[in-house]
Amino acid sequence: MEAYKVEYLIVLSSTEPFCKTENAFNNLLQSFDAIKISDSKIRYEKTAFEYKVKLGLIAEGDQRYFHVTLVCKEPNNLEVFKVLLKAVRTILKRAGDKPAEILWDDVSSELSNAAYPVVHNIENMMRKLLTKFMYVKIGLGWIKDAVPKEVSDSIRTKNTLGQNYLHETDFIQLSNFLFKEYLTANARKLVEKVGKAKDISEFTLEELRELVPRSNWERYFAPVVECKSEYLKSRWERLYILRCLVAHNNFMTGSDYDEIIKVSSEVRIQLEKALEALDGIAVSDDEREDVAENIATSMSSDSGDFIALWSTLVDLLYELAIISDNYPKEVTMDSSRIRGVGALTSSLLEGEVISSDIYNKVRMLFTLRNVVVHQHGTAVDLAEIQEHANIAREVVQRLRDIRFGLINPTQG
Repeated sequence: MEAYKVEYLIVLSSTEPFCKTENAFNNLLQSFDAIKISDSKIRYEKTAFEYKVKLGLIAEGDQRYFHVTLVCKEPNNLEVFKVLLKAVRTILKRAGDKPAEILWDDVSSELSNAAYPVVHNIENMMRKLLTKFMYVKIGLGWIKDAVPKEVSDSIRTKNTLGQNYLHETDFIQLSNFLFKEYLTANARKLVEKVGKAKDISEFTLEELRELVPRSNWERYFAPVVECKSEYLKSRWERLYILRCLVAHNNFMTGSDYDEIIKVSSEVRIQLEKALEALDGIAVSDDEREDVAENIATSMSSDSGDFIALWSTLVDLLYELAIISDNYPKEVTMDSSRIRGVGALTSSLLEGEVISSDIYNKVRMLFTLRNVVVHQHGTAVDLAEIQEHANIAREVVQRLRDIRFGLINPTQG
């Protein structure tokens, strides 16, 4: 850059007998011993820069302003110029009712321009890791199913459940794919086992650990990358704050830029390790369902509500099967919780625990659940999801009534 120009606007109350002229303002700046002003020049120590100040009155109210312009034409003097700018901002902050407004800052712009490709690169690396993990380890249906609840508000397309979620998801929300904690189907199976258990000795420590919510990073990446979730999550959140300085044209200091370089490097190292280890990560069929359903809860608030209701509904079906002694033999503790729904509802219907109406509605809801969670490229109107959520809410209530004996099961 041939020259670096910086402009500040400082507003003062015109009723106060303080800095009422340009000369008085210059004297204010010169109260800092290293600063001297003369002949349209401002000197810091022995280095001179172009300088101009203009006094004006605010159109309404008893206030006046000073418009200050400083220019550095020699790149070799840039570091001294930065020190001068910091001193000027400090003085103006003390003198005014609030910090000086930055009207123009070529120094900050240059730093932002240099920081942008660094942030852009690390953001794309995160998208690369998530995309490959979802496609290779979870399956092609992930685009329909895999967005934690916090991500939903950052998806730009709201009318239907569309594609390319990772490209439409905000920077900060990307981390929810890896760091949002959730329970697995194994934890829910443990609840079923508790209902049949006679003694605590029937449970292993590993089974009990399933009751602790964990994130995808903790489940699949931390064991092979040797990096704790909090280490990476905290750095991603900090990088988001710094990224906003770039994206929103906010003032950026040299220390901000240095921190972007440092934090991006720390994150990049872990993402590179995760990408290298990805092929060796094993995800079982049940775990795929867990990941997919967990992410589906956040495609939108509506899909999140529907999936949550569906999960509650399935829990109730399993509870009813255990309590009524209608647990199908083919559905063992090692069976897929989702694949066991069909046999479970059939057994409950045959045992007259649920009515044919509930049975048919559960099957209908199951169909939509599979579309939302697995069918890549299928757009589902949110009105349809809302309608099915209302049906699911009704079925959940009826199953609860049966569960607590509030109505005769055969009238359910």
